[in-house]
Parts: sequence; C-alpha cells; structure tokens
Amino acid sequence: MVLRRFAPILALIGLVFLGSLDSVSAQKFRWQQIKVSGRDYIPADNIVDFYRFDKKSIEGNVIRFHSRKLTMTGRVGSQTLLINRIKFILSYPIRRHAGHVVVSKLDLCKLIDPVLRPSQAMSRKPFDTVVIDPGHGGHDSGAYCALGKEANFALDTARQLKSLLQRRGYKVVLTRNKDEFITLGNRVKFANRYKNAIFVSLHYNSGQSRASGIETFALSPQGSSSTFAGRRSSDYMNFQGNDNDSENIALSTAIHAAAIGQIRTIDRGIKRARWTVLTGLKIPGVLFEGGFLSNPAEARKIATPAHRKKIAVALAKGIDNYREALARRR
Repeated sequence: MVLRRFAPILALIGLVFLGSLDSVSAQKFRWQQIKVSGRDYIPADNIVDFYRFDKKSIEGNVIRFHSRKLTMTGRVGSQTLLINRIKFILSYPIRRHAGHVVVSKLDLCKLIDPVLRPSQAMSRKPFDTVVIDPGHGGHDSGAYCALGKEANFALDTARQLKSLLQRRGYKVVLTRNKDEFITLGNRVKFANRYKNAIFVSLHYNSGQSRASGIETFALSPQGSSSTFAGRRSSDYMNFQGNDNDSENIALSTAIHAAAIGQIRTIDRGIKRARWTVLTGLKIPGVLFEGGFLSNPAEARKIATPAHRKKIAVALAKGIDNYREALARRR
C-alpha cells in the first residue's frame, strides 16, 4: 500500500485528500531536541523526516518545506508560518542554533502537528451541534461605524450561518437571538451544556482606519503568550479550554482557510489569545473576526447582507471541512 501524506491539512483547508502518516511510524521516530534559552526546539531536518516532506530549502532567513501538494514556509526570527499560503502565528519565533534552523517544540506539538495530522492529534468523536455566539449585544454594541454596530452585524451573520448549517443537518443553537447583553461567563456556561458540539464566536473588528482583513483565534496553549495581549502572568496556566488544544487549532484552520478562500481580503492569520469565551470551554472553540468596521471601505462591505451571507457560507464550509477531518480519524 502506498503511504499517502497530508490528508488532514488538505481536508481542513478544503483541498484534495492525500492521506496521513501512520501512527506506527510516528511512535518509532526519534526526535532530536535542542535546548535554546531554556526552551526545547526541534531541528528542521526532523520535521522533514517525520512528516515525509520531499525536501527543505533555505534561502537567507527563509525556510521552506516542500511536498507535491503542500508547502510550509517560515522565516528565522519571525513567528509567521505559512502552510499552503494560510497564515499561522507561532507562539515563538523560528531560530538558528548550532547550525540548525529550529522550531519550538511547543509550536510543533500544539500547532504544526494538529494541523498536519489532526487524524492522530484529535481525540474527539464527530460532533452534531454548533453553538454560535454572536458577539456583544444590548448596551455593549462592540465596534461600530456610521452604517451600524458590530452586535447587529454579528447577530445577522449568526442567523444566516444557523440557517445554512441546519440545511446541512447540524443542530444549531445561538447564545443570543436578539439584541441583548449576555455576560461572557454565561455564554461559556450556555455552550458547555452541549457535549457533542463546537463553539464559534462571531465578531467584527476595530483598529486603525487602514487595518483590514480577517483573523481567527484559538485559545493559547499552556506555556505560550497571547498573540493579542502579549505576555501576561497567566501565560503558563492551564485553562479548561486547553483540554481541546488540538481540536481548537484544527477548527480554527478549517474556518479561517475557508474564509480566506471565499472572501477577497487580507489574511491576518490564525492567532492565539486567552479570550474569556475560549478559556472556560469544555468543547472545541474559535473566535472569528470578519473584518474591520473602522476601515471605511471594509465597513461598507460588512454593512451589506450579501457580504455577511458570503461570510456565513465560508464559515459553514469550514465547519464541514472540520467535520470531514474528524471523520477521517475513525
């Protein structure tokens, strides 16, 4: 039998099925760990061998891992990693040490491996319920522009996504179905009532007027800093939501890649943060930012029902891709 590679990542991003590295080979592999500034790193050559890349190339500070259907690209000194042109933000920069280009063990275990091998990394059974969380509401309008407020745009997107998912056979519940304020803690409690489920929190962004694009957040793993808030004293705590680290990053990958494929916009990356609605979850969860209301051009798009429908279609496709990747682990 021919050993096929990289089916999981390609399923997550909606490309052609290829296959995955078998678990027996994985158990026998011997990793070389290099200690740098008190942290464990893995040489690039180990990554090539374990994941059966055809080769790696290094040009200056840029390193690329190549196979027929998949390319992974990083840069020494940077936390940005591209996998088939989808942007991920690593917890720690890629480094050079003792003649090796190395990647932190934490990023290998908590990001690269779950994305390339979700069939091995994910332990959950297939889900049947999607908990959609329209951000903000009531006196908390969230971001706003002259054409409307985030709370209303998020709720409309959630309703459109609910309809699309129900047609696909999912059970769907919303944390709110009107313009009302619900605390972050109560959103989490509501989501945790559902066992065979995933959680998708919907938001629209705000920042500088030139800022644009979409970004997707998974919960920061224990031992890493938050992409959004920088290093905090809680960085090394283990939250309830970290029990689903592998599923969180795989779900984020599926949703973000589908959105990038559907919407012509800037890819701001798949990031990590300790948002309150993610830290306490007992089910896999993601927080999705669908664009900037502070950017006049992007706000005009977001204010149209047709654009929000496009976002909902992309999210539904991403959820389908995640479910497909889960099914292939059986």
